[in-house]
Amino acid sequence: MDTDLKNKLTAMNQLMDLLTQQLDSINFDNFDDKFQEALESMMVIQKLKKDVCAKWGKEYFEKNEPEILLKAKLIEEKYDNIVERFKNELKKVEKEISALNSQRKIVNYIR
Repeated sequence: MDTDLKNKLTAMNQLMDLLTQQLDSINFDNFDDKFQEALESMMVIQKLKKDVCAKWGKEYFEKNEPEILLKAKLIEEKYDNIVERFKNELKKVEKEISALNSQRKIVNYIR
């Protein structure tokens, strides 16, 4: 195996592991910082993937690196779960605001 290819694949694996940890640590309090870190890791992974695909072709991953494809799928699911979790929290806050507005209207009507 080409040394450059081996180094890029090793870096991709390590960055994907780091990205998984970053995504797992995201919560409502640290979202801005942690999500930015995750995006930066993802951009580096994308560049490495692009380099490997340019030299070896997209099929290389399917034939020789199925664990990278599996990690990529799991990371995609983690992103989807984060989006869903934040969407649900947004809906919850919207309902609370609506309830407060309704209470305010009732108080104003009673006056």
